[in-house]
Amino acid sequence: MKRFDPFILFPALFLLAMGSLQNISYVSGDMLYRHLFAIALGFAGMFIFTFTKYKSFLRFRAIIFYVFGIALLILTLAAGYSVHGSCSWLGAGFIVFQPSEIAKFTTVIFLTYYLSKHYTSRNSFRTIFFLIFFSALPLFLVLKQPDFGTGLVFVFIGFMFLYFSQNIRLLVFVSVLGALLLGEIVFFCMRPNALMWLARWAAAAFAALYITVRFLMHIKKSHIAVLVLFGLFFTSCLFSHKVATGFKSYQKDRILNFISPNRDALNSGYHLSQSLIAIGSGKVKGKGYRRGTQARLGFLPGKYTDFMFASIAEEFGFIGSFLILFSYFILFSRMIKIAVMALDQQGTFLAFSIVGVLFFQTFLNIGMTLGMLPITGLPLPFLSYGGTATVVYLMMLGVVMNVYATAKGY
Repeated sequence: MKRFDPFILFPALFLLAMGSLQNISYVSGDMLYRHLFAIALGFAGMFIFTFTKYKSFLRFRAIIFYVFGIALLILTLAAGYSVHGSCSWLGAGFIVFQPSEIAKFTTVIFLTYYLSKHYTSRNSFRTIFFLIFFSALPLFLVLKQPDFGTGLVFVFIGFMFLYFSQNIRLLVFVSVLGALLLGEIVFFCMRPNALMWLARWAAAAFAALYITVRFLMHIKKSHIAVLVLFGLFFTSCLFSHKVATGFKSYQKDRILNFISPNRDALNSGYHLSQSLIAIGSGKVKGKGYRRGTQARLGFLPGKYTDFMFASIAEEFGFIGSFLILFSYFILFSRMIKIAVMALDQQGTFLAFSIVGVLFFQTFLNIGMTLGMLPITGLPLPFLSYGGTATVVYLMMLGVVMNVYATAKGY
């Protein structure tokens, strides 16, 4: 039992208990059985990964894990079925699962193996190229479903491993490029026909820049640098315009409603408005278990999935919300401490990447319920209803506790 870290196990148990308490009151029949079966299967997976040395499955199974995850994503595109417009599910009858959740875990394991194996050449073009490639492949397959919320998680995974490679210049470049593309995509969602208008203003701005650096600063051959910058900017605009125009209407609405929350509160912004009403109406102590009007009367969509936090806040109030956030704080801070105390790079990469994935999803989910971030459709770890996610997250905790046990010499 020494291998099980109580500062990971108990917060996770509390979150699972709170989520199960809500799910039991919302779902029944096969859905409830799936939820309870997923928890049991997740604890079995946690037990296996806690007692299996992480060095062994990294050394012998990392490639198999990654190929398995990619194969599931390809099979999903070929034979999966759609839920809420995203073809991201496999299975039949009682057994139904979401391969993209499994791919998160397998991608983290494989990238840990790959980067630790090539760490001495981490700044070489070959290592960086394959690091980006192995991150982008599952991202591409997930975006084809399309599932942009889960795609963000894979972008974050790739970003984390670029950070682990300690290539600061590349990290800064990717960060600036990502911010530029994100800004352009938002702009074209707001003004889909403004591509040529933006190109004309950009050409005028770069012309002014050329005059400044060539005639006022007397820098020779400045026209080459200015032309390259303009070409890169215009290329990014073309790419962003294609992405924005390829969005479905509900995806554009999510972005526009985030920018202007009151633009369509009764239609496309209905989810967010009801979430804010539910959270605010909970006040300090909440309305009481099974007494939440927004959730129980059907006003709050996704009450046991995407908007589980709003459902809990309505019934348990600020006190319940604080306990949820405090449990996450204990869980994540402990995982970070384990990552720091790991005996080797593999343990550090594993623990940091797992806590990064869990924190990122928690941050996005709670942020969207509060109107601080666009709605993404990502589940809240350990709380939201979702069999595959629950199993994968518990297995991730098993890996982190494995790193802890190895560092302690158990």
